[in-house]
Amino acid sequence: MSDIFDETEENLRADKWVAIVKTALPIVGVALGGALVLALGVWGWQKYEAGVSARSSETFQAALDAGNKGDVAGAKTKFQDVAKSGNAAYKSMALMELGGMAITDNNNAEAIKDFDQAASAAPTPALKDMAVLKSAMLQIDTAKFDDIKARLTPLTGDKRPFAPMAKEALAIAKLQSGDVKGARADLQILTLTLGTPDGVKQRAGDLIQVIDSGAFASAKAALALPEAKAPIMPQMQGMAPAAQ
Repeated sequence: MSDIFDETEENLRADKWVAIVKTALPIVGVALGGALVLALGVWGWQKYEAGVSARSSETFQAALDAGNKGDVAGAKTKFQDVAKSGNAAYKSMALMELGGMAITDNNNAEAIKDFDQAASAAPTPALKDMAVLKSAMLQIDTAKFDDIKARLTPLTGDKRPFAPMAKEALAIAKLQSGDVKGARADLQILTLTLGTPDGVKQRAGDLIQVIDSGAFASAKAALALPEAKAPIMPQMQGMAPAAQ
């Protein structure tokens, strides 16, 4: 009898486990299916990103090649294509190239917009800081000092990639705003700080000399005067007016 009861109990336990498994299998299946979809989604996104990066790289290089060959319109179109559909890094770089082209066309407003968009799209601190610095430099003559300061101050941290250039730009902004003493102090620090690029040190030293000579005050006064009309140059035979 005991054998019969043991067998019956064993069968009941088995039936119970079968019921549990039958109930659990759909749940586990959904979970595993979700994990598989997630894994495939991640893999697919990585493949997509790799494809986009490769296409962006090719188009960006083609734009550079077109520019080197003098095909400015073609280069601009290709940079615009990268800016619209490229991955973040190439999009940021393409926008900065477009900003540079806008500067060449004397369209600073468009250049500032391009640089600001490049900063927003930048996936790395280096690209972001570069774009912010370019934008700020274009606005030094027109924007309020507080606005320039707000843009540049975060870039002056010790670990920021363009800290010396940002400090130089901030000193120039102070100079433009009339804080000659503060600007000179900042420039002096740049000339004495280890790790400051030679070009920045040279420019800082030159500006200090301009300040100390009083030439800066004279230049500011001259800039405040009404603009003199440019003399009309006589045309030269055989040369287009634009070239003259």
